[in-house]
Amino acid sequence: QKTQLSFVAHNALKNEKYRPETCCIIGNYYSLKSQHEKAVLYFKRALQLNHAYLSAWTLMGHEFVEMRNTAAAIEAYRRALDIN
Repeated sequence: QKTQLSFVAHNALKNEKYRPETCCIIGNYYSLKSQHEKAVLYFKRALQLNHAYLSAWTLMGHEFVEMRNTAAAIEAYRRALDIN
């Protein structure tokens, strides 16, 4: 699973570096590797490209849960709900 996601992330980065979807793919890759801080970094990059990108807010909330940062997780989920 990580290998396939790594391949997708590499291709997306090579072809469409400045898309929020690409940042979320890379964030998911780091999440699978339990590198939650790095995953959050990429979800934040996705949000810099599109502040209303629902998936990035939701996925970032999941990462904050993994990092046991409840306040940040709640804030990310609230932002996702506001968009939806």
